[in-house]
Amino acid sequence: MLYVRPDFYDDFRCLASRCRHSCCVGWEIDVDAQTLAYYQTLGGPLGDELREKIALSPAPHFRLSEGERCPFLRADGLCRLILTLGEDRLCDICALHPRFYNELPGRTEMGLGLCCEEAARLLTEGRGPLRLLTEDDGEGGAAMPPLIALREKIFALLADEGIAMTLRMERALGLLGLTLPPFDARCAAAFLLTLERMDESWTALLDALAARGPEALEPRLSGERYMRVAAYLVYRHFVAEDPEEAGRRLRFCFFAAQLVCALDPLSADALRLFSAEIEYSDENVEKLCAWLIAR
Repeated sequence: MLYVRPDFYDDFRCLASRCRHSCCVGWEIDVDAQTLAYYQTLGGPLGDELREKIALSPAPHFRLSEGERCPFLRADGLCRLILTLGEDRLCDICALHPRFYNELPGRTEMGLGLCCEEAARLLTEGRGPLRLLTEDDGEGGAAMPPLIALREKIFALLADEGIAMTLRMERALGLLGLTLPPFDARCAAAFLLTLERMDESWTALLDALAARGPEALEPRLSGERYMRVAAYLVYRHFVAEDPEEAGRRLRFCFFAAQLVCALDPLSADALRLFSAEIEYSDENVEKLCAWLIAR
């Protein structure tokens, strides 16, 4: 079995109280069965409080307090459960976030979700093309899936700094017989405003993008930052076994890189907001992929 991770994965450390956008605010926090069983048997005032603040349906989850805050998030941004019980007593979603895992034949690929500001910083402040680190547990595994082999070719194309980023994307899509849809910032903003939104900052950012005139993205898009963003999105999303679905996801990745490039002059938080509002919503991802195909 192979275990794969991006070059910055091991550098991640939660910012805890220093985080400006706590993952303990604004997100529904489910409690897995094993952790729930422990919380239900915990004695003392904390055990009573846990049972009071966990709703059991439709699936066990914490009852968020005012401002959609986890009821165990302190005013200073620290977690009372970690401070009292330790990190090993957290529910799975809290213990693993912002990590993700893609299970593929013979390999497990892991990464960090870009809805986390520290993960986004580590990605975009890295130097050079995205590198993947691989460890082999020595137990053998399946041959590399064909689409993962194709993904290696896409990585190589994206890393070719001798040509414009738009052309790199066009050539990558050409491997699947697809074309790169033209990017229209106003049209993109108008569509994204039709999707479900959580954060008013995302709405304001899209409104600002819709109000801007046409601009040439290419001078900035070809920079190292967007090469790494595009490659990392491909790493996370170009894992479907079906070539047609993989093509849909590749268009999504390249649109996202162009969108973030267009949004960055308006907000230093654009990548994190995109990830939280679009990438972490299966419904929004599906609607965006369908819209890109229809163009």
